[in-house]
Amino acid sequence: MRLAQFIFSLLPLSTWRDSIHSLDGLSSINDNRIFEPPIQPNKSIAIVGAGSAGLAILKVLLDLPIEVRSGWDIVLYEQRRNVGGLWLPDPHEPNPPHLPETPLYPLLRTNTPHPTMTYPGFTFPPNTSLFPFHQAVEQYHVDYAAHYNLTSHIQLSHTVHAAGWRGNSTHGKWDIEIHRYFESDISIKHVLHRSFDHLIVANGHNHYPRVPAWNGTEEWLANSPAEGPKRELLHSIFYRSPEHYRDRTVVIVGVGASGRDAALQVSPIARATYQSLRTNGTTTPGANVIAKPEISHFTKNAIFFVDGSSLDTVDAVISATGYNFLVPFLNRAPTWSPSSLPGLTTDPHTHANSTTSESLITNLRYIFPLYRHIFSLSKSYPPTALSFIGLPVLIANCPSDIAQAIFVAQSIANSSVLPSREDMVTDLVHQENRLLERGYDPYVVGHKMVGGDDDAMAYQNDLVAYLKKKGQLPNDGKDYVEQWRRDARKGSFLLKRAWDRVEAAGEESKWLTGVQSEDEWAALMKRLAESQEEWEKEHPNSLGTLPLAEGPNGLWLDGYGLYYTWPSLLVSS
Repeated sequence: MRLAQFIFSLLPLSTWRDSIHSLDGLSSINDNRIFEPPIQPNKSIAIVGAGSAGLAILKVLLDLPIEVRSGWDIVLYEQRRNVGGLWLPDPHEPNPPHLPETPLYPLLRTNTPHPTMTYPGFTFPPNTSLFPFHQAVEQYHVDYAAHYNLTSHIQLSHTVHAAGWRGNSTHGKWDIEIHRYFESDISIKHVLHRSFDHLIVANGHNHYPRVPAWNGTEEWLANSPAEGPKRELLHSIFYRSPEHYRDRTVVIVGVGASGRDAALQVSPIARATYQSLRTNGTTTPGANVIAKPEISHFTKNAIFFVDGSSLDTVDAVISATGYNFLVPFLNRAPTWSPSSLPGLTTDPHTHANSTTSESLITNLRYIFPLYRHIFSLSKSYPPTALSFIGLPVLIANCPSDIAQAIFVAQSIANSSVLPSREDMVTDLVHQENRLLERGYDPYVVGHKMVGGDDDAMAYQNDLVAYLKKKGQLPNDGKDYVEQWRRDARKGSFLLKRAWDRVEAAGEESKWLTGVQSEDEWAALMKRLAESQEEWEKEHPNSLGTLPLAEGPNGLWLDGYGLYYTWPSLLVSS
């Protein structure tokens, strides 16, 4: 028997996973059997989501030495038909109020150079535009999964519906209910029941729109003019085409990434476009918009702003106001496991904080208490039982996801890597207090890297440096974030202006030919930045005005929502 167990332990994990598939094919929707592998693994890990974050943690776990992860069962569940997360288009047209699968719109392209946002060591294909459209980013994730043989561990069209912890603060299992959908008929599903030692949430956070609760919106919407299109108030998750707003008067609320894109795309064809901003905000550079302050309220006939002004000709409002941090499957335990406890409480009005909370809470803006935006510090289960990849906002996702993934993988392999729970709470409170000292409420800004690229890069460097200090990684004396990546991120504005000029002149091939490795992409960006700086010196009036607003603690906020420490129009690399 022991010899047989040893032989089975050497077989690929997909062997028993395939047996689950065959069993599942015979099961019915009401089948309550718990399917487990024929031989229990010595460690089981469930990952939720096959976007940038999920692929990162899956690869890093599989990169662990075989002697470390021998016998581990690692499964990634993805509810959609392929990998790529929000970069995978929704095959259906938006149908409000039903939420679309993704906020992706056809004209979406990256707003930072793609070499700065890649997984370390894995570049975009040669001849990719420096600021590519979404199709190239989607394909990049598909290529990444295929190149590193991740697909055999990924279960597509599998939705994690519920997850509950059955155990105590030192040991236990996550009981998980998974719904398996079929592409031919998504109304048909099979229900799978599994238990795992570790649950890694990597499903992103651009799913549940946050729309301010303005008074009077229902009356305003109901009072559409007799002729012409009906009034609309829609979140940017439903935005797809600027053509929808042709010859209409539009108010765009917000100046984040989606608000900027909407302003640039809608304003050339709308009758009039207004952009509603917070105090000291700046409108989108290059967009033909009229700045307005925050919306105060709606009436039957008009939209009023906090300065007392109003507009009575508006046809549509695009609310580019961000997303709520929700993880619904963590809010409910599987019905087949009544003794298990949900992993997360949702309470927008909570008075708890990171020191008083007994369990993990989301106030819709911030999930807490989490150690370094990753490990749950709930007292109900061990710190490595529940982790998150990809929560930080205003950061280059793929490199950050890998840094977080390395931290998680090393901690799962050896839980003693982490400090005590008490020390992790102390570290978290220290980070929150630092934000307060800088003028930010951590329970409002949540997981944003509010200090811009400097904070975002320091965060990634600190994660890897900690592991080096603990002896989990070789100490090569280098920062995790390469200098070329830092320079190009800080020079994104300059590079965007440069690439716009390259595309206008049809000279893409002149710059892209022969560029393939990370070093070659870095050299291209350096040459491009230098060329643009020289051109702008020779054409001092070419920039027009790029408004910058003074922000907290001496930082300057540009029109793209990025912070800089010096109010210069040229952000040199």
